[in-house]
Amino acid sequence: MTSHYQRHPAARRPHPAGDREPEQPAAETETPPPSAEEDDLRRALAEAEDRYLRLAADFENFKRRKGQELVDSARYASEDAVKGMLPVLDNLRRAVEHAPEGGAEEFFVNGLELVVREFETALERLGVTRIPAVGEPFDPAVHNAIGGEESADVDRDIVSQELVPGYRLHDRLIRPAMVRVAHPRGTPPAG
Repeated sequence: MTSHYQRHPAARRPHPAGDREPEQPAAETETPPPSAEEDDLRRALAEAEDRYLRLAADFENFKRRKGQELVDSARYASEDAVKGMLPVLDNLRRAVEHAPEGGAEEFFVNGLELVVREFETALERLGVTRIPAVGEPFDPAVHNAIGGEESADVDRDIVSQELVPGYRLHDRLIRPAMVRVAHPRGTPPAG
């Protein structure tokens, strides 16, 4: 007669001690309590790790700030030069505007207009853009109101005249536009 284990080879033979694991002696699994010196060392290590992590984070923040400062420095490097050139452009525009009144020759006026266009193109290549003014809603962030009048034609403050154009260098305001503002009747002046 064949035994049960021979007929079913996948069947497990029982462990001689049963399903229990042999027990370890209690003395081998217990660790002695840490000494005061070990506690001090662990605390010192934890404090050093904390200082290290804080310093590493501070250094990463410093690198990020310096990187942004370098990008901004390069992007706005021409700001002082642009501020110095805008009054020259203003004077060229005034010369073009008043040249016919003074009897200037047409070729002279055409030459001045060409210089103004080239000047504006050069500023655009540097990232300078003119701030829209006439017909735009008054925005105190980019418009400097130096006068105004009431109007029945507007329902909110609208720039009615640009006296001096305003400019931005990329997203930074270089000079606000000097404007006159039309107010709806019965409202206090803007600015």
